[in-house]
Amino acid sequence: MKSTTLRRSNITREKVAMMEALNRYNREHQNEDFYRTQSKNRELDALWQSFGVKQQRNEKAPQVYFVTGLVAGVIITLIITTFVSLLINISTPKDDSIVAPKAPAVTKDSGKFRFIPADSASKKPAAPLSLNEEYTVKEGDTLESIIIRFYGTFDMNKVTAIQEANKMANPNALSIGQKLIIPIKGIN
Repeated sequence: MKSTTLRRSNITREKVAMMEALNRYNREHQNEDFYRTQSKNRELDALWQSFGVKQQRNEKAPQVYFVTGLVAGVIITLIITTFVSLLINISTPKDDSIVAPKAPAVTKDSGKFRFIPADSASKKPAAPLSLNEEYTVKEGDTLESIIIRFYGTFDMNKVTAIQEANKMANPNALSIGQKLIIPIKGIN
């Protein structure tokens, strides 16, 4: 190496000499290491062959295992469903005494209405029909949700009817615990 190169790289002459000696040593002993590893490989091969381990070439393909598992699964499923259906049939009582009622015989007056008068003794006074229902406003209720709960659909006519029944100025001003009268009859 040139001395200028040594100065630039900050390597001393002793270090350069040591690196060159190491390089020479590696070149000389490289062949020895190669032959040494080759002989070790030969020894291992001989030991492996003498050990008597032979490769198993008769391995089954994964498809064979898949098909076998599929067929076994289908068979087991059929057996289980048959067993369960038999248990269900055995456990359900068969009541032959229950017979469907026979249809009444058709007569010439069967198409006409018959009015049967009620007994005056069995007649009880009917409770007066309420045309209105009372509802207590809960948290989260709106007039729209109350209308949908009682009438099934929202309609402005129903809002007006509830407003009139409760004498409300603003239908959106509901308070929790407020009692509302909901008119049921006469609303379309």
